Amino acid sequence: MKKNRFEIIKMETFGRIRGYIVLFLASALIIGSLVRCERRPLEDDEQPPAALIPVNIDWSKSGLNVTSPDGGDAVHRVSLRFFPKGKNMPVFDIYLEGNVTEGNIRVPIGKYSVIVFNESVDDRGYWDGKIRFTDVNSFNDFAANAIPFNANMRDQLFPFYRPQTGENFMNEPLALASWSIEDFEVTEAMVMVSHGEKQLLFLTEEENRMYNALKYVVMRALTRPVNVTAQVENLISVHQAYAAMQGFANKVYMASARTTYDPTTYLFTFDRRKYDTNGKDGVMNSSFLSFGRTPTSAANRESYKIAADMLFVTGELYKPTPPLLFDVTEQVLSNYDTEIEINLFIHYKLPYIEGGIAVDEWDDDVYTLN
Repeated sequence: MKKNRFEIIKMETFGRIRGYIVLFLASALIIGSLVRCERRPLEDDEQPPAALIPVNIDWSKSGLNVTSPDGGDAVHRVSLRFFPKGKNMPVFDIYLEGNVTEGNIRVPIGKYSVIVFNESVDDRGYWDGKIRFTDVNSFNDFAANAIPFNANMRDQLFPFYRPQTGENFMNEPLALASWSIEDFEVTEAMVMVSHGEKQLLFLTEEENRMYNALKYVVMRALTRPVNVTAQVENLISVHQAYAAMQGFANKVYMASARTTYDPTTYLFTFDRRKYDTNGKDGVMNSSFLSFGRTPTSAANRESYKIAADMLFVTGELYKPTPPLLFDVTEQVLSNYDTEIEINLFIHYKLPYIEGGIAVDEWDDDVYTLN
């Protein structure tokens, strides 16, 4: 039976209305599901969920003179090196720059060990000739090593020192400090709290401890200043004083601050002096950085000595019998602060020399002064 025009229009209108109803119901279902869903932290699709972890660093025991948040000349940036546990994830660094005392860092969900230290292992231009890092991808074995002193340079700068068989010489390292935590974990709950999706009370006691763990970083010194003072009679006779400090470590582990038993020698000159009121006697000083003491055991006992050479203003090398050799072990062992203070009392009364080489009066070698 053929439908009239009115019936066709009525059926089309009903079809449109039914379509609108279906579309409305579908939209309502979608909106309802979105309302019921819990809000999630906004994350970059290409990055894993990460928490914003607060960091605060105390430099008071580091041996580094950090007097302002930007670090001044002492610290240019801070590395927080993360060693992931139990997953195929590479070691990575997060830096604090501009402010080396506090900040917030973005850390992905996971379990880690962490080492905090000044500068970065990638700052090769900064560390060149001063420190070499080894096992940088191992939390326990990551270490700072002293750089061997160039033998040709040694002979040029310290011509009077006669090395012993097997004696190792090191360059002075740059100031280095670290802090570590072996077990650090970021959870999904920490991500939600750090992004304001949940209240702090949402965290368990352990999660709260982890969330705040990096707020209490107290850096410890891995390098120790050594200050050597020598009291000399007739100091005015001395053109230059050379010395060799034997016994300090040449390697320190970043996580534990432990050193290894491999004693090395550091060569230095006394570059500062102060005369007494008589204008002849006085004290001379020198300061340098070291990796500090070696570990002691039943097989290895700590021993620290300083050998000195004096070159007179006349160009003559002082050759006393016995030579100027000082056992300073007890002084080193008695220093518990960051700095190691050593006082030398040179018991030999040096001759008073006003100038001019008196060859007939001396059996010592004569050198041309530059």
